[in-house]
Amino acid sequence: MKYFKNTAIQRLCLMFTVFPFWTFMAINAWAQLTAAEAKGNLNTIESAEEVLAGNGFFEDFNRGRADNWIDDESGVWSATDGVYRMTGTGVGALRASCYNAPFDNFTYQIDVRRTQGNPDASQGMIFRLSPTGNFYVFAITSSGYYGAFKFDSRNGYELIPWTPTSAVKQGLKAWNSLKVICSGPTIEFLVNGTSLKTIKDNSPYLSGMVGVFAVDEQMEAQGSKPIVDFDNIRLTVSR
Repeated sequence: MKYFKNTAIQRLCLMFTVFPFWTFMAINAWAQLTAAEAKGNLNTIESAEEVLAGNGFFEDFNRGRADNWIDDESGVWSATDGVYRMTGTGVGALRASCYNAPFDNFTYQIDVRRTQGNPDASQGMIFRLSPTGNFYVFAITSSGYYGAFKFDSRNGYELIPWTPTSAVKQGLKAWNSLKVICSGPTIEFLVNGTSLKTIKDNSPYLSGMVGVFAVDEQMEAQGSKPIVDFDNIRLTVSR
C-alpha cells in the first residue's frame, strides 16, 4: 500500500518556549502534501495484509530494523540495542518518525525514556496524522508533566495544557508507557496504566498515521547528546 513520502515529514517546523518546561506554541506544515506530491511522491511499503494483518502492529526492534517507519531524514534515528533511538545533536529541533500506514479507531501504546538531554524537553506520540498536515500529540517530560495537543497545517491548540502528574515516572532513564484509546471523536489518555483524561473533540481528526517524536535538546552544561528511546510500540485496531 502507499501513503506518505518522507519529504513531507521533513517539513516539520516547531516553535516552542520554556517556562519552565517545553511547550508547543505553533507548528507549520508537517506532512502537508500538495496534490502533485500526493500523486507522484509516495512511499511504498508491504501490502496491507503483510503490515497490518488486519489487527494493527507491534514493534520491539529486536531485529535491529525499522522498515515500516518513515523518519524526518535528520540522521538521528536508528533501530539499535533493541529500541528505536533518537540520538540528537542538541539543536532544539523536534524529531519525528511515523509508521507508514493509516488507522481510524485504535489503541496505540509506546514505551519511552529520555536517557540524556534536558529533562524538561518533551517526547511522546503522534497520532491520526493526515496528508493535509492535521494530527494529535500526546507528550510527557522527564520532569513529570504531560499534555495533549492538536495541530493543523498552520497552528497548534491545547487539548490538555501542560499538567504535573505523579503518573509520570520522573528522571532521565525512567521508562514511561503512554497510551491513547481513540474511538471516533473520543480520546482517552493514559500514562503507566493511569487514565489521566478523556476528551471529546468537537472537530476531530478521524484517521491517519501514528508515530513518535522527541525534542532534541540538551542542558547547556551537558556535553553529551540527547538520547530518547522508544520500544514496545503497539497498535490494536478497534472493531
